[in-house]
Formats: sequence, C-alpha cells, structure tokens
Amino acid sequence: MLGKPFGTKTAPEWLMLVLFVGFGVLFPLFFHSLKLVTEVREDGLYVRFYPLHSSFRNFPFESIWNFEALTYSPIRDYGGWGIRCGPKGDAYNTSGNRGVLFELVEGNRTRRLMIGSQTPEKLALTVRQGMELKSSV
Repeated sequence: MLGKPFGTKTAPEWLMLVLFVGFGVLFPLFFHSLKLVTEVREDGLYVRFYPLHSSFRNFPFESIWNFEALTYSPIRDYGGWGIRCGPKGDAYNTSGNRGVLFELVEGNRTRRLMIGSQTPEKLALTVRQGMELKSSV
C-alpha cells in the first residue's frame, strides 16, 4: 500500500482502493442513509425501513391485539438494531432503546413486533386514537 508491500501476499493497489472506497466511504454512507419511517393512517400502522423496503409494510388495526410503549435492550432482546427477527419477536429499530411493542394476531397465531421510536408514548397514543376512530366508524 502506498508503494510498500504489506504482508507476504500483497493485494494489487486497485483492489486496496476499491476496498477503501467500499468500506471507508460507501458502507458508512449507506448506514447514514438508513431511516425508519412510521405512519399511523386511517386503516392501520405503516412501517418502512428506508432504503431496504421499497414500500410500506401495513399492520391493520384489526390485527393489533395489544401494544405498550416501553424501554428495552436492543442488543439483549433483539440482537442489535435494524430489521431483526428472533425469539422475542420481530423488531424495526435504528437507534436508542425505546419503542412500542405490538402484539399482532395473524390468523390463529400471535406475533410480537417492536417498533423503535424516539417518542414511543406519542406513537402509542396515536395508534390508540386511530383504533378508536376506526371502531367508531
């Protein structure tokens, strides 16, 4: 690298440049572009993990059995941040340790879904209001 061999089996300089650009520039830019978009609409909860999801994932109010705003451990409970699937359920989170845990009924099974949020109480309140509005129509 920089005209001096590093190790016994050196890589060509073009490969080192590609690795530097890929892992030193593009990889951090990709992680910086990740964002979790959560919307409460008239028919349910919508979640999109941009840029990994091309469209929103819909969780209709009818499938939401219970939910609770809480503080959790992303690493211990779900194995980290991002889109996670594990024994405690699924999780969509980008940072922090707060969110809303939803219990969803899908057919004859129950599914747990953690949605990370910087304002979980506001998200839970908005979902509750959406569900009440939906049930009154």
